[in-house]
Amino acid sequence: MRRQLRFTTLLLGTIAIVIATAGLAAGAAGQTHPVDLRDVRRLAARHAPDGARDADVPRPDQRPPAVTTPSPPPPPTTTTAPPTTAPPTTAPPTTAPPPPAPAAAPRAGGGLVCPVQGPVSFVDSWGAARAGHGHIGVDMMAGYGTPTVAPIGGTLEQREISGGGLTWFLHGDDGTTYIGMHLSSFAHQGGGWVAAGTVIGYVGNTGNAAGGATHLHFEVHPGGGAAVNPYPYAAAAC
Repeated sequence: MRRQLRFTTLLLGTIAIVIATAGLAAGAAGQTHPVDLRDVRRLAARHAPDGARDADVPRPDQRPPAVTTPSPPPPPTTTTAPPTTAPPTTAPPTTAPPPPAPAAAPRAGGGLVCPVQGPVSFVDSWGAARAGHGHIGVDMMAGYGTPTVAPIGGTLEQREISGGGLTWFLHGDDGTTYIGMHLSSFAHQGGGWVAAGTVIGYVGNTGNAAGGATHLHFEVHPGGGAAVNPYPYAAAAC
């Protein structure tokens, strides 16, 4: 299409030059011949190649309107606020202080409380030979002044006896009498009813144990009668 237009334009220009030259020549000769532009178009059409016609060269009033391409709209502006995350709130751990350790309860076993409340050692010495008699108790070896306590609730008596020195007698609520000898001193003096675990004297070596190792000579008399081997009672309680 463009080649045809260029050819047509060139042809028209050539014809125009020829006509102008002819006009000038006629004018010089004194002849006046007006130039009809329609003759020029027809002449150009006859010499134009196939497909190139007047329709190929639009007149000014036939030119298509200019096409205006609208500018693209500006891209949308998106503002993204950064996420707001509140820092986690962690309550400080609430730890209650541990309760105070309870006071050490008197050692007990077999329904009895150990009559010596402190470090103690003993063996089964039931029937062992003693001066003029057989042993009818258990010697519970402990340091001087170690507390001795009521092995069970009952009525307390305290007195000094021959051979046993300072001695307590506890007539238990279970019907058994318990005896502790060779004390260094009494506690809870005056007697009367005492609860199990009440301090009623302190380990020593009075009586026929004078000058010897400090200990509590402990006896058990069921029903207040004859003594029985106290070792099983002491072993169960201590």
